[in-house]
Amino acid sequence: MKEKLQHIFAALGLFTRLPFWRLWNVPADSYRYAAHHWMIAGGFAAALVAGVAMWALPYVPAMLFVLLVFVLNLFLTGAFHEDGLADFFDGFGGGHSRERILEIMKDSHIGTYGVITLILYSLLTCTCCYYWIDALQGTPGMALSFFLIYVMTAVWSRFLASFIMILPYARTAEGAKIKTVYTPWRWRNTLWNVFLAVLAQFAFEMLLPVSIPLIEVWLIMPALTVLVMVWQMNRKIQGYTGDCCGATVLLCELTMNITLVVLLWRGYTL
Repeated sequence: MKEKLQHIFAALGLFTRLPFWRLWNVPADSYRYAAHHWMIAGGFAAALVAGVAMWALPYVPAMLFVLLVFVLNLFLTGAFHEDGLADFFDGFGGGHSRERILEIMKDSHIGTYGVITLILYSLLTCTCCYYWIDALQGTPGMALSFFLIYVMTAVWSRFLASFIMILPYARTAEGAKIKTVYTPWRWRNTLWNVFLAVLAQFAFEMLLPVSIPLIEVWLIMPALTVLVMVWQMNRKIQGYTGDCCGATVLLCELTMNITLVVLLWRGYTL
């Protein structure tokens, strides 16, 4: 149990900017297992952001609320995944060989592909969130609905994105940005994450005050994003990197937001 807690605190310390190192002295070796608890760290960060923001939902315009949530999330996570998203598209967009792609992704400078990707990602995310948050206005339990949808998006996207780790890590420990190579996944890790994901889905559907139309579509669509990402990574670099993890989770979140908006636009209501 102590070892498991060390791994969880390693994940919280790696994927957020909160000073968990003050609460627990995590051994360096524990960071090799941080990705195994990615879903817990992401769900915790999302719950913290949503919990702080949900109280403002009835009192500020929807677009301002969305921007505040977006900025608060960036501060809490240190734009960790956004950095990975930009590096991923810089590398895969500008590199023509495995070695060149990995070299570009490790470069701390941002390129044209990365800038364009971050702009488009931010615009699409904020627009989609504005649309479905606006749809919540006036519904029973509006603040709780926002909280649950926001957290479930973070948890489910990380659950699905974690499956890219079926690929081998594409770098050595010396070549990795955080100087750590995640421990390969085993069946126990998969079962643990499946259990947590199913538990989160059950709690989500039981507690949600509104009805999400075609919720199965909303949950399945990001799986297609993961399949495309795995195919691209395997084809171009024969593995994954930390930047690939960050890009995949954000694209999964974006897919879930777009899917929810499309369902609403097609005439379904919350």
